Amino acid sequence: MAFPYKHVLIIGATAGIGAAMADHFIAQGIKVTAVGRRASRLESFVSKNGPEKASSIVFDISKLSEIPAFADK
Repeated sequence: MAFPYKHVLIIGATAGIGAAMADHFIAQGIKVTAVGRRASRLESFVSKNGPEKASSIVFDISKLSEIPAFADK
């Protein structure tokens, strides 16, 4: 089954399963926007993969009241 998307957003992409998923998608030629709390890890992710394959957004998903504004943006 083919994955039809060319760009994905991964929340929690700086560690663990999220980081592994981000690396997998990039290896498949899919651009990843990584979302996480730690700016330094996000910067490292973009630096490692290049801005043509990766971008990042600093956001803490545990701040529930801020999720609607994040989604609108």
